[in-house]
Amino acid sequence: MLNVIRKKKVLAVEGDDEINFFDSLLKYLGISDIEIRKVGGKDQFKNKLPALVESSGFFDNVEVFAVIRDANADANAAFASVKNILKKLNLNPPTQMNKFANNGIKLGVFIMPGNSAEGMLEDLCLNTVQQHPKMTCVNEFIECIFKLEDPPKNLAKAKAQSFLSAIPIIANSIGIGAKKGY
Repeated sequence: MLNVIRKKKVLAVEGDDEINFFDSLLKYLGISDIEIRKVGGKDQFKNKLPALVESSGFFDNVEVFAVIRDANADANAAFASVKNILKKLNLNPPTQMNKFANNGIKLGVFIMPGNSAEGMLEDLCLNTVQQHPKMTCVNEFIECIFKLEDPPKNLAKAKAQSFLSAIPIIANSIGIGAKKGY
């Protein structure tokens, strides 16, 4: 993690896939004034989010701070977890997920895939390609592999990997897929 925060808008995300995904999305949208920082996974928020907030330049430079985390099995629990960490840091988090609060620093907590659904970045991305012709093959493949004795443990990641394997130039992760424009 870089020590000094240089931009007025900071986005804290879980890992490399999220960095690649949001970096690609922001470039696509023509937005260049946001600094993206990796927290290192959902279990690292309690340790790494305080370190990020205590970084040099945070309170001097940051006007907008957004934290993005996967819902996994429970969006409300993910939101509550991030909100509690922010409160311990004397920041005033929003009272609702996927919204900003403006109490000095404009602060938002966003839980993917959104709308209080369980899931993660892969689910968000899969929602955007549900009508893609390749999804017929993906769904047939997933149905087959989930009949196996030892199927993948994460359906969304398996589906996303299956979709990406059907692209002419294969990407091995959602973040790399986003960088390649998929």
